[in-house]
Amino acid sequence: MSMAIQNLFETPLTCSVFYVALVSLLLGFSKDQQFNENSKSDQEEYDFIIVGGGSAGCVLANRLSERREWNILLLEAGREEPVLAEIPGFAFTMRQTDIDWNYRTQPTKFACIRNKGCVWPRGRVMGGSSTLNYMIYVRGNRDDYDSWARMGNLGWSYNEVLPYFKRSEDNRDPDIVAQNSNYHSTGGYQQVQRFNYKDQPTKILFKAFLELGFNETDINGEHQIGVAHLQATSINGSRVSTNRAFIRPIRESRLNLFVKSESYVTRVLIDPGSKRATGVEYTHIPTGKSVTVYARKEVIVSSGTVNSPKLLMLSGVGPRDELEKHNIPVIRDLPVGNNLHDHVSFQGLFVQINPDMVNNPKCEKRINDLTHYLTTNDGPLSSTSITSVSAFVRTKYEKRRELPDIQFQFGNFGVSPYFEVFAILPVLLQPKSKGFVRLNFTDLIWGDPIIQPNYFAEDIDVKRMVEGIRIGLELFRTTAFTQNQFQLVMKAMPPCDKIEYNTDEYWICIIRQYTDTFYHPVGTCKMGPSDDPGAVVDANLRVYGIQGLRVIDASIMPIVPRGNTNAPTIMVAEKASDMIKKDWIQTGWWSSIQN
Repeated sequence: MSMAIQNLFETPLTCSVFYVALVSLLLGFSKDQQFNENSKSDQEEYDFIIVGGGSAGCVLANRLSERREWNILLLEAGREEPVLAEIPGFAFTMRQTDIDWNYRTQPTKFACIRNKGCVWPRGRVMGGSSTLNYMIYVRGNRDDYDSWARMGNLGWSYNEVLPYFKRSEDNRDPDIVAQNSNYHSTGGYQQVQRFNYKDQPTKILFKAFLELGFNETDINGEHQIGVAHLQATSINGSRVSTNRAFIRPIRESRLNLFVKSESYVTRVLIDPGSKRATGVEYTHIPTGKSVTVYARKEVIVSSGTVNSPKLLMLSGVGPRDELEKHNIPVIRDLPVGNNLHDHVSFQGLFVQINPDMVNNPKCEKRINDLTHYLTTNDGPLSSTSITSVSAFVRTKYEKRRELPDIQFQFGNFGVSPYFEVFAILPVLLQPKSKGFVRLNFTDLIWGDPIIQPNYFAEDIDVKRMVEGIRIGLELFRTTAFTQNQFQLVMKAMPPCDKIEYNTDEYWICIIRQYTDTFYHPVGTCKMGPSDDPGAVVDANLRVYGIQGLRVIDASIMPIVPRGNTNAPTIMVAEKASDMIKKDWIQTGWWSSIQN
């Protein structure tokens, strides 16, 4: 790649063309392409087949391949992780590229009205959504996991999952580890670190929350309510996706691990008589070749909250009425695709920053920032700017003092360092509104599934959000905001401009019209006990009624954690890998051989 960049510098191009060419080169080039060039020979049968190389699938491929006697096949529909994705400042621009599934939700009368559906970025790339998210490392609240256990999911209480959060973690902030050693660890595969570079707006936001009375806290420690400069899945100003953390270090050395990108799984093979998963069919996208591979032990679906239910339904596992509608033979009638919920927000609470702080440089400065980053991993592009600050707050609707129900995030919707206006984004942490995922009517296999999250269908969700807005508006009363000339953009947005500005009615109109999301969908393959009518998998993540088939990703979460979902998804995969090893080593075929 260095020669390609050198050639760009030596070619007479206009500044803007050069900048676009350089960014495009970084988007197209992958450090992992070498592995495909030296790929291992194909096999027809493996011990485990993992569908989806995202936040969960990469962890599983690593942990299961620790058993050298097992052959592991990891299939990912997207391509290898591009270099551009490793640059934090470009996180937002990863959306709506070829490494994004580019999904969109269905509109309703409750939400996503203005844009006729909300955009839902989902990673279609090695590392999945951990390759295009904002890298925020938040585990959620203790009560989230205790509630999973209270629902009948034995083994999933906070004290039982904390060791798995710690096992994957390589925390590079010594002060956090020292102050909260019971909650953090070093030496795991997943590097975690605060961004070193902090611009002025980031510092001002942090000070404003302190001024409002919020304490600085380690939100992954004992107390979640407060404000923090967030830790990220990053190291030295560079993104660390699960691909980079769990797969890249072992991909060449573990000869029992087979990774195939651009391989789109279209069906899990399930014997209708024995009700056992035996393999998968996939299409190798570059060649269009259809391939069938078999699993001696298990097929593991780790395709995410949208694609996991889609694949199960295509394979004959799902709601009977949905499958029969599409003439899919029903192998197991299960509530696949239900219980969809997500962390919802909106765009409409905007801040105009002090003109002296505006960092909206000319093309030459942008090129200098990019080339400086490529040589030093430092500078404005080495962080996500204001997105790296977050506060967790409790509104009057949350009765338990230790539980937040709103998280404040901030966004500028572009290359992170360059903005004149940013958005205050109150995020609803425990939505009551639930939706569903269903199959595409016209193209079952290749068409985008129907995604209906039903945002704000429940009135309590609206009330909590309006209260969150009121808390957010308090920022404009702080000395940090007033002295630095951070001003509320008070221009009413259509069609809500017919309503008096800053009334509850105005804000309700705005959140329904300009609904946004933090892309944390969960629940469509819900984990629950056998007497739970909404459950798809048991506490060991085995699909009910189907042998040799598990779902391991965010779709199994019965209730979304109070925070970003990447870290919890990694935890789920870490815990599940131990479940699988226990089943096949301690009580399965391996112990019989040893005896």
